[in-house]
Amino acid sequence: MSHIGPELISSGSLLRKGDTGRLKPGLLKQNKISFSFILWLLLGIAINVISLCLAAHFGLPLYFDAIGTILISMVWGSLPGITTAVVTNIIYSYFSRDSLCYALIGVFVAIRAAQFAGNDDKGVKKTICFIADLALVTGILGTCLQYLLIGKAQFSYVADTAKAMAGDSGVLLFMSTVLIEIVLNLVDKGLSVLFVLLLIHFVPKKTIEKHWNSRWKQTPLTSREIDEIINDKRDGETSLRLKVVKLMVLVAVLISVVLGAVSARINYEEALKEGRDTVVNVTKVAASLMEPSYFEQFLKDEKPVPEYTNLKYVQYNDILISIRESFQDIEYLYVYDIREDGCHIVFDTDETFQSDGVVGEKLEFDEAFMPLVPDLLAGKEIDVQENNGQYGYFITAYEPIYDNEGRPTSYYVGADIAMESFYRYIAGFVIRMVLSFSGFFALIVSYGLWMASHSLVFPISVIEKRIDSFVKSLDDQKTIDESVKKLEKADIHTGDELQRLYRSVREMSNTVAEQMRSIRILTRSNEKMQRGLIITMADIVENQSIASRSHISRTTAYVRVIMSELRRKGYYSEKLTDKYMSDVEMTAPLYDIGKIKIPDSILGKQGALDDDEKEIMKTHTTAGKKILDNAISTVEGENYLKEARNMAAYHHENWDGTGYPIGLHGEVIPLSARIMAVADSFEELTYPKAFMKALTPLEALENIKEGSGTRFDPKCAEAFSDAFTEVRNILRQYPE
Repeated sequence: MSHIGPELISSGSLLRKGDTGRLKPGLLKQNKISFSFILWLLLGIAINVISLCLAAHFGLPLYFDAIGTILISMVWGSLPGITTAVVTNIIYSYFSRDSLCYALIGVFVAIRAAQFAGNDDKGVKKTICFIADLALVTGILGTCLQYLLIGKAQFSYVADTAKAMAGDSGVLLFMSTVLIEIVLNLVDKGLSVLFVLLLIHFVPKKTIEKHWNSRWKQTPLTSREIDEIINDKRDGETSLRLKVVKLMVLVAVLISVVLGAVSARINYEEALKEGRDTVVNVTKVAASLMEPSYFEQFLKDEKPVPEYTNLKYVQYNDILISIRESFQDIEYLYVYDIREDGCHIVFDTDETFQSDGVVGEKLEFDEAFMPLVPDLLAGKEIDVQENNGQYGYFITAYEPIYDNEGRPTSYYVGADIAMESFYRYIAGFVIRMVLSFSGFFALIVSYGLWMASHSLVFPISVIEKRIDSFVKSLDDQKTIDESVKKLEKADIHTGDELQRLYRSVREMSNTVAEQMRSIRILTRSNEKMQRGLIITMADIVENQSIASRSHISRTTAYVRVIMSELRRKGYYSEKLTDKYMSDVEMTAPLYDIGKIKIPDSILGKQGALDDDEKEIMKTHTTAGKKILDNAISTVEGENYLKEARNMAAYHHENWDGTGYPIGLHGEVIPLSARIMAVADSFEELTYPKAFMKALTPLEALENIKEGSGTRFDPKCAEAFSDAFTEVRNILRQYPE
């Protein structure tokens, strides 16, 4: 098998590049697994297995087991590619026991291939980088997995070449193996990628687009939209996608831990039982082959084992060595003469004893051995023991050797299996189980991430963003209509409650849009009527004192110019909202409505007013306030009249507090009244009267500047001065 390492299932690897970087129009609306998908999946698996078998049959130093995985990933996406890789390893595990341990390699290949396919730029440079990535990761992680499983390179030609390169250095041997694996995978993955690209060249582009978009339960999103959804992190919130993935990971981990623990325990107990049976059988077989009548002579001779030429001793010694070599798990096999003073060695297959031992050599009883001594001296049969003594932790069996008449002797055959063997076995089992399950783990997490993203997160996020856009656009009918169209284009078809929610939201947004359209029509009609009434009321007032009908239009235009310039400069930005400016401009003509209460003799007087008449004239501010207060209280909700009231009541207040009717000063004076004060003064100064010559616009402007900081708000005076070009245009537009 080819061997690459695990790829963590991250947002970038499965979605951002591999599955969504390519936006195609051919959306395949289906919620069930299609027959076409099954055929492609079987094709990918078949290509993998056949290629792998052919490479193994001809003894090629390549694998070619990722061709199908790359093909499916580049046509369908990462999850189908991962499925292809895992199923391939399952099938091949019937031929190679450790095949499933390398499933993570296929997972990485699938993810990386989907990322490459999702990139619109598939030029030579990108293709070379793609192949290099695969070779580098597969070479390094493949070598690590081989060393973890079997402690060396899997294939002899790789191991021999690495040995020739590295000599006796273990570190250099590993690094040489990695280098060789990278080179082999560079050729292997390079040929595989080029072959897949050639195959895809003959597949219709629309077919690939259709299959690539089949995962979407809505109109496919662009890479930018995907990034916005994935990166949309708000304080105190956790992504639904992340929650689902965490749940899938938690379940997978819990299942793997429980199954792993249970399997490890069962295997350990089975291995332990098998070990016990082994030592018992070995001792029984060895004891049955021994004739104890020769043993006393062996002990009397007290010869070193290498020099002892007694044919019977040599025969028995060879038999015991042969038995031990037949059972690899047996650590020690020996024959002892059990006496009061200790154990006297008759035979011992241990290499040290074979080279340096002396027949009859005495061993002191081990502390763990002491409880067994009485029964051993009595020649009784001993149950299998698990002892942790000075020589280590062993499973031990003792079988008495009987004489020709069937009577027990003081001789026992002993066999030991080191418990470390079982620990190594269990460790190897756990490693293989973890690696084997890792492919399924990656598949489960990938499926969870896939489903969470395409069936939950993306549709919900699209609905949320479209509704948010819709709510924010309520002030503009054109934007509302565009938001409704975007919501309809989302085309969510998850086939569950989410789809029903989408339909309800879509219908609701259409209904609201139409209602807003009707409200706007009524509002515009109402505004026209209001403006007409305001202008009519203003005309009635002005016709009492001023012959020019342009007075209202000019004053209102000045107010608009001052507000626009103030906002451009950033003055009073919190106050100067669109609605505020609209309300002030619409109701500006009512600022002198209080003059309707002033006698015609005063309003129409051709000369200067005396002191009493001036006092009466000043009452038009309080009269105007009262009129508009009554209007506000009568027409509930007509808040726009509040600024008309402010202008009518306070447009003669001065910045320094010397004005009337109540002597307000500074920003205590309502902003609309401060603006109107400048506009009204300029209009009064430039409009000719019977008893007073009109000033030129520049003269009037100088008058405004001189009053800045005393009569007028300095910012309002500044704004009027800076926008004086527009003021001149207004004068030209309304000359009379």
